[in-house]
Amino acid sequence: MKKHQDLDIKQILKYLNNEMTEIELNEFENSLKNEKNLDLFKKYTKTNHYIQLTKNDFDSQKALSSFKTYTQSTKSIAKKGKNKISNYLKYAAVFIGILTASTFFVKTNFWNTENKLTEITLQQGDGNIETINDDESFKEIKNTDGAIVGIQENNRLIYKNENTNSPEEQLVINTLTVPYGKKFQLVLSDGTIVHINAGSTLKFPEKFIPGQIRKVELSGEGYFEVAKNEKDPFIVHTKGINTEVFGTKFNVSSYPDDTFSEVVLVEGSVGVFNKNNRFSNENGVTLKPNQKASLTKSDQNLNVTTVKTNQYVAWVDGVLLFKNESFENIMKKLERFYDKKITINYERIKIEKFTGKFDVEGIEDVLTTFSSNTPFRFKIKKSEIIINP
Repeated sequence: MKKHQDLDIKQILKYLNNEMTEIELNEFENSLKNEKNLDLFKKYTKTNHYIQLTKNDFDSQKALSSFKTYTQSTKSIAKKGKNKISNYLKYAAVFIGILTASTFFVKTNFWNTENKLTEITLQQGDGNIETINDDESFKEIKNTDGAIVGIQENNRLIYKNENTNSPEEQLVINTLTVPYGKKFQLVLSDGTIVHINAGSTLKFPEKFIPGQIRKVELSGEGYFEVAKNEKDPFIVHTKGINTEVFGTKFNVSSYPDDTFSEVVLVEGSVGVFNKNNRFSNENGVTLKPNQKASLTKSDQNLNVTTVKTNQYVAWVDGVLLFKNESFENIMKKLERFYDKKITINYERIKIEKFTGKFDVEGIEDVLTTFSSNTPFRFKIKKSEIIINP
């Protein structure tokens, strides 16, 4: 009888990303006849489908069938991300254009010597903070009672879906903080997926309570794929702009150091408002797909425009995409993306506008491309970049 080869994590991830050949796929499925391999596969299928599966209810054949469907439906997305990584700093600026504008606490190991957050952290309801290592392949997240509330797999954290009918149930608020230079994916207990960008913080319930409004609070930027629930609306609060939805895909950006807050709708319908706790036609606007609501923080004016959404959500796939943006705003985004403090000692260039796209380039390649169109000098230090005329 043929001996089954032991599985490793790389093979499972390759299977989940639908990157196996037909021969490899047959060998993989055959290897699951081995109990040791099946146990390893169970762990990872529980992680990826934690919302649907429980520890005591697992059907390996159903899981295999489910994953075949799942990986086929997500093939283009998964492979697109993998292809980006395999390019390894390939210099690939697609187009750079320029338009001249006339105007224009805590555990000690995740803080550096400048008291700057350097690791992803999770603060639970009791105030306890732990580091989230995005290289960790599998980790159970437990609350203060020792109960498992979620599972972490690399740069994704999935909260357990447990409905409660207890009227005495209280919301337990957790806080996930993502530093500059990183991004993270969070699956909330209702199945809502949130991609959290660098330099952002999301406050959210450990689990939502049926019959109550689903509320989260964002500082920074996040892309939301909200699980549909017509009975319990979903609201994203920021200090600038608020969004109420029933089931949709949209991007929210409201960094403390930006002069604006904005919501870009990709799919569905949302109500955007900046006053009161709930949306109404009197206090806000309803967006249609491909529309952006922008709030200027200084005067609190809310404006709606039609946009191409890919410019605003490209960061989810690790792409830097700029369209007619000022150099000063672009440098803010580069600061967050690369975790480098950028000082501009060249006033005139701040209002110059650029259009460009970068995939997996290093910061030096990006700046070199910009400087080839509008000459400037730059010096890269360990954690700082200085731009001079």
